[in-house]
Amino acid sequence: WGQAAILVVYGALAIGLIDNQIYPFLVGQRLRQHTVTAFFAILGGVNVFGATGLVLGPVIVSVTFFLFDLWRKRTAHGASAERP
Repeated sequence: WGQAAILVVYGALAIGLIDNQIYPFLVGQRLRQHTVTAFFAILGGVNVFGATGLVLGPVIVSVTFFLFDLWRKRTAHGASAERP
């Protein structure tokens, strides 16, 4: 039982550290997101899509941010120039 307890504690610490801290940091840098945003994107993705949400969550958030930024730039330029 002692070895099993050690394995459980090691697994919880190692996997918990990787899943909750290191993975959002790496994903956030690659997708140019803040670490907290990447963390919540991963949590939401896993909640909605399951295991594939680890990848889909941050990608969906990045695409949404890109589309919102594109829309904001187009409306800012469109507001200054009047159209008939």
